[in-house]
Amino acid sequence: MIATETPRWTKSDSLELGPFPGAVPSARLHTRALLGEWNLESLADDAETVVAELVANSIEAHRREGLDAAVGLTLLADSESALVVVRDGSNGKPVRNEPDLDLESGRGLLIVSAIAEWWDWKPVRGGKIVRAYIR
Repeated sequence: MIATETPRWTKSDSLELGPFPGAVPSARLHTRALLGEWNLESLADDAETVVAELVANSIEAHRREGLDAAVGLTLLADSESALVVVRDGSNGKPVRNEPDLDLESGRGLLIVSAIAEWWDWKPVRGGKIVRAYIR
């Protein structure tokens, strides 16, 4: 479900991450610190989890496809909500899998769906963006 009213983002920040496993904890820490500076600590746990899942998915897509491009993370916020935007070089559609307790991976978008008000994706030149709205 997409919100009918577009928030007025008063804060924004972007970060480029190398497509390496160490990018996930860096993105989490960056998100928590930034939301603290923006006085949005109440969103930090959820935003940090969403960021970790989306960045991990992007890095995995890059690994699978042999891409060496950076993964972009953009955080937008107003006084009570945040939008997480992750851009990667993969043209592959994000797939929300049903939970499989035998697998250690593959539940990222299921987790994002449970936390975010909504999430979506769209193809862009040179890859795609995945967005998640947290309130």
